[in-house]
Amino acid sequence: MRAEDLRLEELLTWTDGLLSLQGRRLVLHDIRAMAQFRRELVETAGPERARRILTRYGFFWGQNAAAGMLRVFRWDSTEELLRACFRLQTVGGLAKATVKAVELPPDGGVRIEAVWEISAESEEHLAELGPSSEPACWILTGYASGYVSFCLGRPVYFVETACRACGGGSCSVLGQDEAAWGERAADVAERFRPDDIREKIEQLSAELASRERELSAERQRLKALEPPERAGLAPTRSKTFQGVLDLATRVAPFDTPVLITGESGVGKEVVARLIHACSRHARGPFVAVNCSALPETLLESELFGHRAGAFTGAVRDRAGLFEEAQGGTIFLDEIGDVAAAVQAKLLRVLQEKMVRRVGENRLKPVDARVVAATNKDLEAAVAAGQFREDLLYRVRVVEIRVPPLRERREDILPLARHFGERLRARLNLPRFVLDSTCLDALQAYGWPGNVRELENALERAAILSEDGRITPEHLPAPIGGRRPRLGGRRSLAEAEREHIDIVLKECGGNKSQAARVLGLSPTTLWRKLTAWERAAARQPAAGS
Repeated sequence: MRAEDLRLEELLTWTDGLLSLQGRRLVLHDIRAMAQFRRELVETAGPERARRILTRYGFFWGQNAAAGMLRVFRWDSTEELLRACFRLQTVGGLAKATVKAVELPPDGGVRIEAVWEISAESEEHLAELGPSSEPACWILTGYASGYVSFCLGRPVYFVETACRACGGGSCSVLGQDEAAWGERAADVAERFRPDDIREKIEQLSAELASRERELSAERQRLKALEPPERAGLAPTRSKTFQGVLDLATRVAPFDTPVLITGESGVGKEVVARLIHACSRHARGPFVAVNCSALPETLLESELFGHRAGAFTGAVRDRAGLFEEAQGGTIFLDEIGDVAAAVQAKLLRVLQEKMVRRVGENRLKPVDARVVAATNKDLEAAVAAGQFREDLLYRVRVVEIRVPPLRERREDILPLARHFGERLRARLNLPRFVLDSTCLDALQAYGWPGNVRELENALERAAILSEDGRITPEHLPAPIGGRRPRLGGRRSLAEAEREHIDIVLKECGGNKSQAARVLGLSPTTLWRKLTAWERAAARQPAAGS
């Protein structure tokens, strides 16, 4: 888990009168009421004692938050766990917290620098007590101190070095272990000493509606900066996949043939559509054909068209997909499955930019950008005599490899949330929220069916969930953790086969249903099963 992946709607559950974080009850507080409480506390107990009380309150709060984060999630690193402290302050409406540095030297020390913008606590102080000569974010410093101390198992104290209540534009904070504070350690620690008042308030939060308006404005600002041709794409954090998109947009303005390679379900058509959207053919049609789904004779007719009477059932003249794609892009998916006779005709079309319908002698000019895709090793197919070498060179002027989802795990949660929003709209659901308990399961799973499997798994979960909150039991068994997870010392091929066997059993042997759950085309699933059966048949019998 990473700190930036924490989302408020996934952390919390709500039913009438009960708001909780995985079983720990929380309460929302109003910022104006807290400001008035702060004023009365300062006036009755004095500024220093009030500071100590509110700092201790924040310290308890931070400890409880840290305990929850350690209990619910498996963290990528100690640094990510510590950064989560400030992410929680942000999603909780306490401040817009930004971590500037996290240092964890080998000697056991710690140094953390952060900035709080629009701090709710400084706003409270200014509203009721006016400008201050001393930093006023007492709860926030206590929260950070309690959280980090609990995580590391030793005292770590945070001190504000600048505060909005003192006239600054934002609040800055420095956290260090006791030894690093040196001569100031005793004075700093004194602020965290228990006082006579021991009441523990569950949670403090600013006005969520105001924060949502700010977040909405920020989303609109970022969307306005986004290139229009990328606006329809699912979000990505992966540098590898970002490189794929950059290469696609660079090659798009040229009519150079492009071959997109990658496993089934990785999103090859998404990349093809991006190339189309960024090309001079963008205003023309995007025509896609799955070459593996059609037999040789039908594929030839689909691609090139036919004349009436050319074969049984050809009752009228029909334009082929190359002609339909005139002025646009034709996407030849699974080109590695095209029969040899059709390969020869494809090569002619690519070289001459002319197409001949089945049963005709007349050639017709076509102006369509060709983008092809395959999940096969075409060089191996050439070596085996299954694919024409000259056609390979013709379609692979530029090759773009789309990485599988297991190589871009940082994209799993953004994709899951993106698909969740689409499913909510398409299925007319009141909401779609990933419960925090399923986030680790989604990220730990191997996803042999890649992005398509992820989307299908979430659709299944959305249908099974009664209230729109997705928990592990709504996910397919191998993902939700009700079966041993893939991995260990097995090869990827062995893990993939085991997973497909599990899904087939759960679907009662129904291959079409299993293909949908896996995010594979029925043809791809049939090909994998056939290959395994042939491999098993070639194995020598036991004892021979």
